[in-house]
Amino acid sequence: MNTAVVLLLILFVLMAAIGGTRGVKSFFTLCLNFITLFIMLGLIVFKLDPIKVTVFGSIIITSITLFYINGINRKTVAALLSVTLVVLLTLLLTYKMGTNANIQGFSTEQSESVAYLTQNVQVNFVKIVICEILLGLLGAIIDVSISIASSMQEIYRHDSLVTRQDLLRSGMKIGRDILGTMTNTLLFAYIGGFLPLIIWFSKLNYTLSDILNAKVFVSEVFQILSSGIGIILIIPVTALITSAVLFLGRSQKSESVWDDGDGSERPSKS
Repeated sequence: MNTAVVLLLILFVLMAAIGGTRGVKSFFTLCLNFITLFIMLGLIVFKLDPIKVTVFGSIIITSITLFYINGINRKTVAALLSVTLVVLLTLLLTYKMGTNANIQGFSTEQSESVAYLTQNVQVNFVKIVICEILLGLLGAIIDVSISIASSMQEIYRHDSLVTRQDLLRSGMKIGRDILGTMTNTLLFAYIGGFLPLIIWFSKLNYTLSDILNAKVFVSEVFQILSSGIGIILIIPVTALITSAVLFLGRSQKSESVWDDGDGSERPSKS
């Protein structure tokens, strides 16, 4: 049996045994997202705009991840809106800088590989780099966003006297606690990805100056910093949107209960 199939089965068994129904849903969500990524790649190959495909695909992946596992409710809607907005903001912030940095395409270290590849690919590599950043960032910001939104909803549900400003401040405090660990997670994920590159540079006797000016190294650093910007942005964006969504349409006079949108109810503020 193929090694990948064995590992996939082990993953499924562990997720089902430890996570129960939620674990099984998470496994199928992973599979659906994997299929979505392949469809996105196919659309890019068929010469659709990579940026548009990535943004639209990011919304689909976020919707599958949030709604299939957690259901359609106020916290998941707030998280979806937050992730979509941060993806667009990150795109706006990094596209021009990525173009000016000239990190797209292949570096001199990859010249031997390029010699065996066709040059008629007709793909805008500037946009491909931005797509890499957005997709690399997506999982992290979904995680941060739903964590903040879920915590804020619990505060809102159990404290009938909480105000929108207090809820917003609580969301920001929760986000700050998540920020340090999540940026470290993102950093080490990228470091693990280009660790062989560092070893290769070492074997080639590159100086520190050569490494810092190498296109492949700068490209990785650019992606790390851009993803860090996205992680920072998701905190205030989620706090603002979630506080607005939770208090949306709330009546302080006539309603005796307030529906949080996931089948739960809380006393209204009198």
